[in-house]
Parts: sequence; structure tokens; C-alpha cells
Amino acid sequence: MSPPAPSAWTDLGNGVRVRQSVAFAMNSTLLLHPDHALVVDPGVLPSELDDLASAVQASGAAEVTLFLTHAHWDHVLGRPWWPGARVIAHDRFAAGVRAHREDILARAREGLQTLGETWERGFEPFRPHSEVSGLHFMKLDPWPLVFRDAPGHHDTQLSLHLPDRRILIAADMLSDRELPILSRPCAVYRRTLEELLPLANNGAIETLIPGHGAIARGQEEVLARLDRDLAYLYALETEVRAAVREGLPIEQAKQRLGSMEHALGHSPQPTLDDHLANVEVEYQAAVTAEAPRARKR
Repeated sequence: MSPPAPSAWTDLGNGVRVRQSVAFAMNSTLLLHPDHALVVDPGVLPSELDDLASAVQASGAAEVTLFLTHAHWDHVLGRPWWPGARVIAHDRFAAGVRAHREDILARAREGLQTLGETWERGFEPFRPHSEVSGLHFMKLDPWPLVFRDAPGHHDTQLSLHLPDRRILIAADMLSDRELPILSRPCAVYRRTLEELLPLANNGAIETLIPGHGAIARGQEEVLARLDRDLAYLYALETEVRAAVREGLPIEQAKQRLGSMEHALGHSPQPTLDDHLANVEVEYQAAVTAEAPRARKR
């Protein structure tokens, strides 16, 4: 007899539960209390959203709020399960989903079909009820919440810190199964992670819930995730900029840096495509930065 499949649910205690999707191991987090339930990134398959909605209903929460960490398609589909809920997201979120409405819908239909389900709810862009950015504090009784801008992966990304429970919901960062995936230069992503280091070093983060992959538990494991991703970003930035100073065209730079050595320490090994896409983002940033210096010479 084969062993039972692991549960999709992880109970972190004190009303905090995490459900992991079969789609990309994406994590949805529930903060459950009879006064107020906060649903973070509900997704991804309709059957999984049904399961999340049942858990929220069973909690008996008088109010439900959704927090969507960023505007990528797999993080924004769950609103129809709570049509009356207040939504919190970045102040650039509405523009992000409006600009990519067709892509979000196409990705939902195609991605879910490969997993044996169909997406029949459509998708219409919407504006969050609460638009936040920068460093933002909020209290949804009984949940004290600290939102932080988290650019680098996506310009609409926010992390969420629960200081009283020492939990960080990290959006699409600090995964055990993914490289940092860049939308902006390495320096932008590095600054986002470096702002979290004092919290981790001082014991304010003892549980880290990434957007995808396994939960990190304990200060040592949290710091290991930060150190590993910062090391990758620093190495990538250093070596891409060296290639640009040498005058290597993009294809030669990708060939030099495409050995995956920069991705060591990530398990399972990330895809070469993600790494090479990062090389391209950093290369364009390095070319832009190098141009004024070249003119002066």
C-alpha cells in the first residue's frame, strides 16, 4: 500500500492555516478568528478555492478581508469566492491587473486545464478597497498587520508581517524551490530582502511563508533563505556587470553565465529559463548604467 498523500493544509496555530495548491506549490494563508478572517492569495484551482471558502465559513468569521500580495495571475483569481469581501492590495495593483487582463485570463484557463480543472469564472480587473504602499500598519481585530513594499519580483508586490506571531508572508520571495525571479535589477530585489534582515536577525521572523514552496521554520532557516537569495543576486549583479564592461553582447553574456552555478543552493534545481531571464533583466540595467560612464571616457 502506498503512503497517504501529504495534507494540503498546514496549521501554524493561533488561527493561522496555510493551504498549498497543486499548481506551482502556491501557498494561500488564512488568518481565522470569529471577529475577522484575512485570506491571503486565495488560489489556485476552483476545487482548492472551494476548500478555502469552506474553512473560512467554518471559522464563523463576522468579517472577511482578502489580501492579494501582487498582480500575477495565480494570486488574483480568488475574489469571486468572497464577492462581498474588502480587498487590500498595492496602490499599483489596479493598473497592473487592468493592463494584463487578457494574459491573466489566458493563463488561468491554460494553466488549470493542464491540472484537470477548468476556469469558468472569467476575470475582470478591479480596484482594491484599501490601496497601500511603502511601510503601512493596519489593525483588523485581532490581527495587527505590517505591509511592506517588496519590489524586485513585481512592482505591485507587498509582504505582510504579523509581528505578534513572528510570521512573514513573503509573497513570491524566499522560496525553497524557486530562484529570485526578477522584473527589476538585482539591486532593487536586494534592497527588498536587506530590509527584512534586521527583522530576521532580531527574532521578529520565526516562520516564513513563501508564495511557493515549503514554509521556513525557525530563525536559522529563515536567515538561510535570505542569505542564499542575497548571495545569488549579488553574484548575478557582479558577473553580469563585468560582462557588460567587457563589451560582451547579451547572447555571449548568457552563454557565460548560463551554467547554473549562480543557482547553486536552490533545491530542487531551478529552471535554466528563469536564470537566463534574470541575466537579461540585469544585463539591460547594466547597459543603461554603463552608458553615461562610457560617454565620459
